[in-house]
Formats: sequence, C-alpha cells, structure tokens
Amino acid sequence: MSDHVIQVADGFWNIRGSFKIAGFVDIGTQASLVRRPSGRFLMLDSYPLRGAVETEILELTDGGQAVEAVLNLHPFHTIHVHTTHARFPHAKLYGTDRHVARRPELPWQPERTDGPEIRALFEELVFSVPAGVDFIPSDENLHFASVLAFHPSTRTLHVDDTLMYTRLPFMGGVRFHPTLGSVLQKRPGAVAEFRQWAAELVDRCSLVDHLCTAHTRALLDSEDSIAAQVQKALDAVRSTLDAHEKKHG
Repeated sequence: MSDHVIQVADGFWNIRGSFKIAGFVDIGTQASLVRRPSGRFLMLDSYPLRGAVETEILELTDGGQAVEAVLNLHPFHTIHVHTTHARFPHAKLYGTDRHVARRPELPWQPERTDGPEIRALFEELVFSVPAGVDFIPSDENLHFASVLAFHPSTRTLHVDDTLMYTRLPFMGGVRFHPTLGSVLQKRPGAVAEFRQWAAELVDRCSLVDHLCTAHTRALLDSEDSIAAQVQKALDAVRSTLDAHEKKHG
C-alpha cells in the first residue's frame, strides 16, 4: 500500500505507511502528527517519511523544526525509531523500556510512554495502558499491548495493535488483537482488571469520532459510534476472558 497522509481533523494527521511480512505481505503501519496548543507538533510513533508524505509533513512543521517530540507507543514497533530520530534529531525522544533496550545509543528521555510521568508532559493527550496483560511479554510474537493515545480536542484515538479495524466480510469491524488470550496474566484478578480497563475504554470512546489503527485501517466518521464498536469488540472476547478467569481466578 502506498504511503499517504490523512488529515483526520484540524490539528491531527494520520500517516498511513507500509509494513511487509516476509517481504511481500503488506499489512501496513501508521504514525500520527498532532499539533500542540503552542503550535508545535508531536509525532506519535515512528515511520520514515518519503516523497509526497515527507513534503507534506515538512510543510506543516516548518521543515521539521516544529516537531517537538516523538512518542513511541508500542514496545514492539521499533524498526523505524532510528530513522525518525535522524529526521528530527532535535525532537525529544520517548519510548518504552523495550525501545530503550533495542536502541540504547539514542538519546531517550527518562520518562516512559507507558508510565505516569508522561501525562504531565503532554496534557493535550490522554494515555491509557491495558491492564491485566503483559505489556512486554517474553514471547516477541505477542503484540497485543500498546499505549493508547486519545486527543480530546479532535476526538481522535491513535492505537497500535491493541485495537484493530478492518472491512473484511463477516470478520470486519473493530476487534481486539487476537493475541489477547496469550497475554492475559496468569494470576487471580487479571481478567477483572482487564474488564475494568476495557469498560473505561468504552466509556472514553463515547468522546471519540476517529479511530486510527496501525496495521489495518483508520475508521473516520463512522455511522456507528466508536464506543458501540469497541463494546462489540469486548463482547466478542467474552469467552476468552471467561475461560481465563475460570482457570486462573
């Protein structure tokens, strides 16, 4: 799929990019550009800018000088971190512990994007981390958890992997990533914590009109509310949650 930019709303741009599995199956990926109240910008996630996409982003950001920070939100999305930092070397760089471990040579800020300190630095965003699951599991094929970033002023949610959106027949719509059952923590209370987090997510999505997901598609101005679709996604994993809770408490 070709790289392109979607202006989701005034102050929020979603960059749709290419990511190929085994070199030929393109499942896509994303980054987003957010204009701050100051007029400067944040990048959510890392992706190399090329061609018309690069031209558009640089025109928006004074040649890139107005990009104030890059926030890497998914611990397993690390491939493009170095390239994005090289493009915006003056921008403060934030990530998770895994980003830092994978690229220790980069000038990471001490605050982690999945930690509480980040909230005070970027008050125009609301961050949410799934509860009851392993955020960085030892099995690197399990990419469920990421930091969800809400932008209330544009009613937009940027999320990698944790939520997916496709238009496939019969299986389409908003769904939780299929690895949920494998990342739920094997301890009493984990499912209850996840259910509470998911219920809060549904409630927060009542104020969301635009959903930007990584490897699938962006859902913009849907006839069905985002909250209703996330509730359906939660209903669809009920049996997975019930089985895990029965086994582990």
